[in-house]
Amino acid sequence: MKYWTDYKGHDVNILGKSKKIDNTIYTFDIETTSYLMLDGKIISAREYPNLTPEEQEACTKQACMYIWQFGINDDVYYGRTWNEFVAFLDRLEANDDTRKILFIHNLGFELQALWSVVRINSVMSRKSRKLLSCKLEDYNIELRCTMMLSNLKLEQM
Repeated sequence: MKYWTDYKGHDVNILGKSKKIDNTIYTFDIETTSYLMLDGKIISAREYPNLTPEEQEACTKQACMYIWQFGINDDVYYGRTWNEFVAFLDRLEANDDTRKILFIHNLGFELQALWSVVRINSVMSRKSRKLLSCKLEDYNIELRCTMMLSNLKLEQM
């Protein structure tokens, strides 16, 4: 794995003449962690059963991303913040007008974190929370869910 600033470009495999599509294999994944907040303090999951029912009700569930990985063919780039991710997308898109297909396993879950980072449009889904694909509004990137396309768990793929 390489830190995202190590990305200096890659050989693009373009298909089509009028609608150019980059045939490079792009993948994306994030790792998240969750925690509980009570009165502005982080509560350990071990402490939760010891709280009163009122305190348990007052707890808010929080989650955050702590690493993202972006695969380009055999190379994987990573970063720790959403600002780094946006900067990576800007670098990836620099001087390039081809449409990129970005494969994400369980797009519905990953998109919950991405909503606050990028603007999404043209969402296609089978039903609520069963996303097949969507497009990034500010980038020439289409996200596709490999779990919905393959109907397989990641371990089985």
